[in-house]
Amino acid sequence: MVFRYMSKHDVVSYNIMLSGYARRRLISEAIELFREMASSGTEPDQYTMAYGLEDAILGSALINMYSKCGKIECSHVVFEKVADKDITVWTAMIAGLAFHGHGLKSIELFREMEKQGLVPNSVTLIAALTACAHSGLVDTGIRIFENMREIYKFEPGVEHYGCMVDLLSRSGRLFEAVDLIKKMPMKPTRSVWGSILSASKAYQNTDLAEAASKALLELEPDEEVGYILLSNVYASCEQWSDCDKIREIMERKGVKKAAGCSSVVVDGVVHEFISSDKRHHKLMTVDAEVGFDIFCQFSAPDSD
Repeated sequence: MVFRYMSKHDVVSYNIMLSGYARRRLISEAIELFREMASSGTEPDQYTMAYGLEDAILGSALINMYSKCGKIECSHVVFEKVADKDITVWTAMIAGLAFHGHGLKSIELFREMEKQGLVPNSVTLIAALTACAHSGLVDTGIRIFENMREIYKFEPGVEHYGCMVDLLSRSGRLFEAVDLIKKMPMKPTRSVWGSILSASKAYQNTDLAEAASKALLELEPDEEVGYILLSNVYASCEQWSDCDKIREIMERKGVKKAAGCSSVVVDGVVHEFISSDKRHHKLMTVDAEVGFDIFCQFSAPDSD
């Protein structure tokens, strides 16, 4: 295939391939190409959009891709134009709105979906609960969670419990969140306890932070997350001696904080940069250009 041997792919080459897949009804290949296009950093255009309008599966994939590219408006255009919207299309749009902080719009769409006679699946419910958590819609989230068994006939999974713990924690209802964890029929995950720890920092509850940290360290004794989050809680409360103790424990156990990593896509290639990292093959060039730009900024004459 000529496309695979091309050294560089742009939106035109992707659109040509998508057009061929769409005409031949090669759904899985088209979806994979949508994902590849999104991960490469190639910006979709109006022609890309057209290939997702005839098929619900392609439509949901395109909605998801636009959402991950930060183009939620384009996601909505695709959603409106998909002829036969199934649950995957509705779910993709609900999740996209939730991801971009449009919680109210996400829940409004969820309600509209129900009016259309569609029954939410497990993923739809996760998206709706996430929308509630990120927008402070506590009562709405609680109702949706309670309706899972009574109306939707779903047994909540660990992801649904995690969303509810996050929802309650963000709203300051920390003890309700802990009570819910105790009622979970399955073992809480790292993200569940992480929600409690993060909220404990925001609300400066060191007692709860210590309990959550202990639970997290029991799950992952060799990971740094529990130590770091607890240390951050102590620091936010200005309990510096406790903060120092945590760092001493980390040193004694040989637990190190992973370096933060940033990435940028340039011409379809992902470049990663780590703090104090000197391994990048163009480090000298980048340093020279950045230094020159800074020099120009400081040495430029004052136009005023």
